[in-house]
Amino acid sequence: MKRKRLKLRMENSPAGFCSASGIYKSPWSSSLPLPSSPPLSLPHFLLSSSHRRSKPAFIDAVSGETVTYDDLFSLTTATSRALMAAGIHHGDVVLLVSPNSIFFPALSLGIMAAGAVFSTANHLLTRRELLAQVEDSRPVLILTTAELRPKLEGLIPLPPLLIDQFLSTLPTLRKPDCAAAAGLDRPAALMYSSGTTGRSKGVVCTHRNLVAVAAVLRLVWGAAPPPREKEVAVAAGCDDVYLCVVPLFHMFGFSVFVCGAIAAGAAVVVMRRYSLEGMLAAVEQLRVTRMSAVPPMSAVPPMVVQLARAGHVAEGYDIRSLREVICSGAPLATEHMARFGACYPEIILSQCYRLTETSGPLTLCDGLIGRTHASIGRLIPSIEAKIVDARTGSALSPNRLGELCVRGPPVMKGYLNSPEATSLAIDEQGWLHTGDLCYVDTCGLVYVVDRIKELIKYKAYQVAPAELEEVLSTHPDIEDVAVISHSDEEVGEVPLA
Repeated sequence: MKRKRLKLRMENSPAGFCSASGIYKSPWSSSLPLPSSPPLSLPHFLLSSSHRRSKPAFIDAVSGETVTYDDLFSLTTATSRALMAAGIHHGDVVLLVSPNSIFFPALSLGIMAAGAVFSTANHLLTRRELLAQVEDSRPVLILTTAELRPKLEGLIPLPPLLIDQFLSTLPTLRKPDCAAAAGLDRPAALMYSSGTTGRSKGVVCTHRNLVAVAAVLRLVWGAAPPPREKEVAVAAGCDDVYLCVVPLFHMFGFSVFVCGAIAAGAAVVVMRRYSLEGMLAAVEQLRVTRMSAVPPMSAVPPMVVQLARAGHVAEGYDIRSLREVICSGAPLATEHMARFGACYPEIILSQCYRLTETSGPLTLCDGLIGRTHASIGRLIPSIEAKIVDARTGSALSPNRLGELCVRGPPVMKGYLNSPEATSLAIDEQGWLHTGDLCYVDTCGLVYVVDRIKELIKYKAYQVAPAELEEVLSTHPDIEDVAVISHSDEEVGEVPLA
């Protein structure tokens, strides 16, 4: 039986803007029921759901091995009890270093259920990079795989614990529960930022932060579309099958495919490593309905670009079940979106905006704003935003460009061991300054233009490199382009492509 769809009401103005306060609110007006019970934690919130326990929760894209919801709940409980029996206490940091796996969600939630703080790291980091993170976070235990164990040995007093061996010792529990109470305002996860604005920092997220994200995604994915829209939206829900190709050790992957997917009762197909052919095969064989786009990497074009270029490859697979591709990270160039739309007219290509510091996505597209739209969507319920002048700090009205500042339950507690960085990021009124140059149009759609620190100061003007890159990318002989600033004695800075 399908879960009843929650209805969202467009009670605010289309832009969600209040001229008196200068604050934008989500055009979806809906109460966000965040339980206030003191012992509540993210595992409590997710494990209290009433999904069909025999339903697949996580499926390996290659082997087909499956973790059902019953398995997930039992493994989470067994993990928490085993960790507590091993001497893990409230507030201890447990580091999980692993590529994508169908057991990643149960291990991460089990760590939290034990009252410990779940932390993770990119398994592709060098030993030196891992050492820097370990020295900052000070984990008491590291869980990892056999192939990764050599570069993790000796980083902490205890030897790394192999995940396979750990799982093999867990008892089978028929009555899932959470053995340890945590409390909404206790630290739940310690995720490291990408370091795009400097040295990577440890982001402390509370159970309240992650429960808020899970509650919003459950609400939105099962929600009816806002009224006054002409197109018919694709309604997600517990019968959707999601394909996860993004890393679960990143906040976006964890918040969407662990927190959100479990809360919504969706099935998630997990890819250990991304490849175009492997992704297409998974869509065909497991009838995937929605998927995330892998972020661009140094030697690999964005997945959206790969799909658009490889139309002949995709023709060899039946991907008619796929209804939406969700992109996160750097905004997609208009040309790439148009090319994708021409190749796959039946698939919605949507973008969302997220930061590690916000525990997950801040905006989502609702399927109504066009199948290939440059906007990153509307603010999710519970989030407030301001667009402020980068020089004066004054709030700006719709269609005016400024720094995006956000406030709400998903915003992090702060940076680990960095009170100064925390105070610079979050002001006294609770606004997180994103450093992104954005604007909100009169329909409440948010657009990212560039990073403020990357703006080129030409005479009295501020030039956004991303805008120049988009213009240059329309030239038929230019496959990829990057624009940077170059010092100039006469005008200050000039763009260099």
